[in-house]
Amino acid sequence: MPISTADKLLRLSLTTFPFINESQFFPALSTYKVDRVFDLAQFEEAMAHFFRGNPLFSKCHLIELTFDSPQDFPLASFQGLLSDKYESYCDSFLVASITYRSDPHMQGIFTCVPFPLQDGYKCFRFHQALMKTLKTRQDEFQIARGLADLGIRPDELSDFMPPVETSSSSEVKELPVGFTESCAAPTKIGPYLDKMKTEFLDRDSENMFILKNSLYSPDLPLGNSLLFLPVPRSVVERSTGIQIRDYYHTEEQRQMDQLSRLTLRDDFIEAGRARIGEMIATPNVFCVNNYGNVSARDGSDIHASQGTLTKYQWHMPMLVLGLAAGERSGLSFTITIRDKAFNFKTVARASQQDDNGKEAIENSRTASVV
Repeated sequence: MPISTADKLLRLSLTTFPFINESQFFPALSTYKVDRVFDLAQFEEAMAHFFRGNPLFSKCHLIELTFDSPQDFPLASFQGLLSDKYESYCDSFLVASITYRSDPHMQGIFTCVPFPLQDGYKCFRFHQALMKTLKTRQDEFQIARGLADLGIRPDELSDFMPPVETSSSSEVKELPVGFTESCAAPTKIGPYLDKMKTEFLDRDSENMFILKNSLYSPDLPLGNSLLFLPVPRSVVERSTGIQIRDYYHTEEQRQMDQLSRLTLRDDFIEAGRARIGEMIATPNVFCVNNYGNVSARDGSDIHASQGTLTKYQWHMPMLVLGLAAGERSGLSFTITIRDKAFNFKTVARASQQDDNGKEAIENSRTASVV
């Protein structure tokens, strides 16, 4: 029986990373308006549904955190929480219920998940499925059904899982970049990419990476199906935003054609090592990550008063941030919820912290050729 495309995407992502360590965890926070916050027992009950039939996760580290206000839990602090609150990170992944003393009607879902196993958009889908499960007290993840619908063979994925490094390093607390945040009116893809072209040229970058999820539609809040689609400077310079989109759509098809030819485990391992090697070797990269308009999944379709999404914040793992840490590099990412586009971008930090990000990359570079 042929391996489905979705299954191949998961296998390739797993083999792209030769191991999992702290630098490869993806932090994300969904913030909701609620009539009352959910307690930890309700979180535990809801998470039990996520693990049923799940080939990648069988447990999580579940905690509750309370801050005075959202300003006390900024985007720049997300990575540090992994080391401070989850020393046994090698066991699985972190889920935190976030509450604020300043607003009893605000509920956060925070996760820190191994990037080889779960990409950012799938983390977003996971958060929204978890909130819906909290509200309905029914299984809104439907992991087994989602896997079956996509033709994914869960029993075989264990053969592709990268090992976890159990040694911890304090250096991953220091991000190689800073962040700026803004909120604006939503824009269509053409004007948005026109803006990305301007930022790219302002930074004098050499290559653009479009970070695009290749499994947006299916209802599976699990796995990593992220593609890194390169657009060289020569193309960016001569293209409009729409032409940039057309170029990376062609590149996406080329990568999917390559993926279609992989069948054996060794094929995936070889392709995964080549993939991360090419990513790391690409100089002066400007990364673009656009989640698009996610209003259809803001939680207002059922029991809206119990939880409606108001904001989603995330950043790429240290491994990718290191690529964006150079003087001519960067990362711009955005998500639209109803009438607001939340925009984030990296800014340069001190050279010592840049070195920390580059060390995380270098460790993966070394391992990828072993």
